[in-house]
Amino acid sequence: MRAVTTLRVFILLVLAGVTLALALTYGRKGKPQTEITMAPASATPPGQGPVVDQSDEFTINGTREGRPSFTLRARTVTGFAGERKLLQGVHLTIHQDDGGAIRIAGSTGHFDAASRRAQIAGDVVIEGGDGVSLRTGTLYYDSDRDMIFTADEVAFSAARMEGTGRGLNYLVGERRIKIPDEVQLRLRSEPAGEVTTISAGDLVATLPENRIILTDDVRLSRGRESLRSNYLSLQFEGERHDLVGVKAFGEVGATLPPGDTATSADLRADGLTARFDPAGGTVEEVEASGACRVASGPYTSRSRSARFLRRDDRIELRGDPVVLTERDRIAAQEIDVHPRQRVLEARGDVRTVSLPGEDGRSTPASPGFSGRSAISFQAAELRVDDAARRAVYQGAARAWQEGNSIQAEEIAIDQEAKTLRAGGHVVARFTQTPPASAAPGARPVVTSIVSDTLLYDDARGLGAYRGDVRLTRDDAMLTSDAMDAYLKEADGRRDLDRIEASGSVAVKRAGSFGTARQATYRNAEDLLILRDEEGLAEVVDAATGRTMRGRTLTFDLAGDRILTESERGGRTWITLTPDSKDVPPVEPQTRR
Repeated sequence: MRAVTTLRVFILLVLAGVTLALALTYGRKGKPQTEITMAPASATPPGQGPVVDQSDEFTINGTREGRPSFTLRARTVTGFAGERKLLQGVHLTIHQDDGGAIRIAGSTGHFDAASRRAQIAGDVVIEGGDGVSLRTGTLYYDSDRDMIFTADEVAFSAARMEGTGRGLNYLVGERRIKIPDEVQLRLRSEPAGEVTTISAGDLVATLPENRIILTDDVRLSRGRESLRSNYLSLQFEGERHDLVGVKAFGEVGATLPPGDTATSADLRADGLTARFDPAGGTVEEVEASGACRVASGPYTSRSRSARFLRRDDRIELRGDPVVLTERDRIAAQEIDVHPRQRVLEARGDVRTVSLPGEDGRSTPASPGFSGRSAISFQAAELRVDDAARRAVYQGAARAWQEGNSIQAEEIAIDQEAKTLRAGGHVVARFTQTPPASAAPGARPVVTSIVSDTLLYDDARGLGAYRGDVRLTRDDAMLTSDAMDAYLKEADGRRDLDRIEASGSVAVKRAGSFGTARQATYRNAEDLLILRDEEGLAEVVDAATGRTMRGRTLTFDLAGDRILTESERGGRTWITLTPDSKDVPPVEPQTRR
């Protein structure tokens, strides 16, 4: 339920986006509008043909559509047959439409006016007007394809960012940059801060769309934090200073060290998208899709999709979502997690299972049940407040363990108070396994209690049933205004020990009926004791019309007999007559 800690992954993506934005601003500042072609030159002078001229301080200017495009200068130039020229001390300035310029310098160069191709080599440096710099061994320009390219290693830096890669393709007209191999980026958020690194197989930056795409085993890390995927797209706002969107696809994974929850987190998904607030850089919305899995400390969630909405403090798990711990499983049609509130909400065919601890003596998942065997719940809705240690099941709620169960419109569990509350058509069932001395084939005895409400106090082992209470078995029924059911631990579950009934007590057993103000049912002995201080406890044998009264009447349900006690202390067992169809039923008035 603490999957929320994985959202810190996207804060890392913010840093990653800033890194890439800084690294690639040279592409925008260096918008070449030149007809120079940078391409591999021929061999040195022996293969160039005869030298036809030599001069110092060579300069050539280029234009495009009547506007200055470039200025190429060299300290010396050697011309060969044809129009090829060998340059020394080369400086190339590319003029931009907005008045800015990018300056490229190198030790040597080749220029061929006929083929409109040029090369700059030897510690090539590119400087942008905003402090961005790039270094490489050799740089080429092909005017026909309007592309700058190199196969050499490229190093670049800007502010507190630096990076390297192998190869560069820059489509000048489209303003698209590609570094095709061994991309490495490094960023420090502060001068002495922790370093964020990004590695990828290649990088493509589409400058007009303010989008950067990294592919082929993309990995982002800072300290013990990491993100990995096969594809990562970073979208920036107009000035490319702020990250506003992220998309990652292909085996997306993220790992975070302990944070506010003191637990690490791990995320897996097929794809991930995120939307950021441009003003503050905070995550506004994140959506993961395809085989989503989040693990944080003891918690793991699985779903087909997951969406985080920061404004609502909500993570939405959809598509057969499941939340797991070592002992618990929650499944529903929809599950929402509120990280800051530490609240989980589940809707639609909610099913939960809590397993016992390995020692079988752990605290039960719910009061009223044993901690030695599994407990299952089912409801239309569930709300779990982790901070308050409270869970509420609503809508045809049901809980069961072995042969015992509770169902009601609402079941509320309070682990702090160790209580279980149920309300609305409460039905509790207890199944008593036949004793070893029972006859072969004997069936278990099922006892049901129906009431308006139930409050179970785990510390006292007491379940208080109130409001039109009715206890039924196959052979008997007991009704009263209130019943207190005492449970005991037995064979890995909670079984009935005894029941105290009060207020308008009435009992029916085959053809016999009884009333009293109070009654006690002892489950182990199968005895029902009727009590009335005024001596008005009464049992009527309907088959014979015989009536028995007294302060205490003990009803042996198994033996179908009544123990009466006289005022002088005499005790007599009276066996009841089996019910006869020829005798009209007689039911006594209940005693309040």
